[in-house]
Amino acid sequence: IKPDYDQAWYNRGIALGNLDRLEEEIASYERALKIKPDKDEAWYNKACAYALQDQTDLALQNLEKAIILNQKNRNMAKEDSDFDSIRQDSRFQKLIN
Repeated sequence: IKPDYDQAWYNRGIALGNLDRLEEEIASYERALKIKPDKDEAWYNKACAYALQDQTDLALQNLEKAIILNQKNRNMAKEDSDFDSIRQDSRFQKLIN
C-alpha cells in the first residue's frame, strides 16, 4: 500500500468490513479521509460501520458528512440495512428526508 493512496485505504476498509472487523474498517476509512477529506464514500461506510456497532451518534455524524458531500448518500441510506438499528431514530429520519 502506498501510504498516501486514499483508494487503497478505502478498499482495505471495505475488505475488513466484509470480514466483520469493524474497528479496523473504521481506522482504514479514517486513514483514507486524512488523505482525501472529501471522500464521501468513506464517510458513508464509516457511518455504516458505526451503525452496525450501535454507535448512533457517530453513525449520524458520519452520515451527515457523507450527505453534505454527495446527496446520493441520502437515497442509499434510505434502503441500506446497515442502518436498521438506527432507522427509527428521529435524527436519522431527519437526515434522510
